[in-house]
Formats: sequence, C-alpha cells, structure tokens
Amino acid sequence: MSRKLSSAKRQQRELKVPRPHRKGNIKIPYEGWLEAAKVVLIEEGIGYVRVDRLAKRLKVTRGGFYYHFKNHNALLEGLLNLWRSQNRFVPDNPDVSSAQAAYRTLEALTYNLIHEQGFDPQFDMAVREWARISVPVAEVVHEVDEERVTALRRILKGLGCNDKEAEIRAKVFYYHQIGYYTVGEIGRASCRERV
Repeated sequence: MSRKLSSAKRQQRELKVPRPHRKGNIKIPYEGWLEAAKVVLIEEGIGYVRVDRLAKRLKVTRGGFYYHFKNHNALLEGLLNLWRSQNRFVPDNPDVSSAQAAYRTLEALTYNLIHEQGFDPQFDMAVREWARISVPVAEVVHEVDEERVTALRRILKGLGCNDKEAEIRAKVFYYHQIGYYTVGEIGRASCRERV
C-alpha cells in the first residue's frame, strides 16, 4: 500500500537564508536559493520546487533567481550537487592506515550519523524520492551509493576484514542505515496517527 506523504506528515524545516556576499541589489545569494529549494524538496517534494514558489517563500521577485540560475534545470542541478557534496554519509578520505585508525574512523562515522552531523537523512530521503521519478537523478543516487559502500568497504578492510567479508558488511551497514531512515520516518508517522 503506497501512501503519498502530505506536507503535514513531512518534516518541517526552518529556512535559513545566508546574507549576500556583497552589497547591492542582490537580496538572496545563490546559496539562499539552494537552501530554499532544499527545504521545499524535504517538506513538499520535487514537484513543488518551482521558481515562483521559492520566490514567494523568500519574499522576493523571480528576477533574483535568474541572476544566479540560467533556468529551473540549473537550480535542480545545483540542488543535486548540494546533496552530493554536502550530505556526507562517509567522511572524505577515511583514515585506514592502521586497525586503530580505521576503528576511530568508523566510530566518528557512527557518531556523525547518530547526531546527524554532516549527514541530513531527511535531505537524503527527499533526493531518493526524487530519484524514483527521474532517471538522471537515480543514476546520481546509484553512483553516490556505490561511492559510500566503497568507502565503508575500505574502512572494514582496514579493520582486518577480507575483501568478501568487507563487501558484505559494508552493504549490510549501509543499506540497513538507509532503510532505517526510510522505514523509521514512516513507522513513526503511522504510530502517531494511531494515538
């Protein structure tokens, strides 16, 4: 049974728009438009990430958008790049120089996931939902999943696992965690509805 998430069932976000880098007519910087698009993606889904809605939410005219973006597709590309570059499941260049270093890396990774530092599971789930209806986005998500599993595999090999064991454990760790985020939110929403 598939249920569409309404805005009321999605996580609500506070929109934090950075100040422009320079003085002048620019009211909303490039990063502000991307942040607004990210918030709308999380709260309402990709179908609502539209220029007019973002401008209304930011309380500016659409003209400011076209100063930063050639078109709507450029915004979506920027949003996907933001997810890819800033929503880090595994740290860049994990230290696996020794078993102790690999253990510390795994410990830090786990801490960051638990405390959502550097990784926003709601943003991740919103991009995955978007990937269900867009082949190019699905390809990027698949590529990022492969990068993340490869990094986990390196960490586990650093802990002493052989190639096959590291591959299996990395996939179990990764897909379990992604599944937890997916099921965890839906499970909590249905429990609240019953009360």
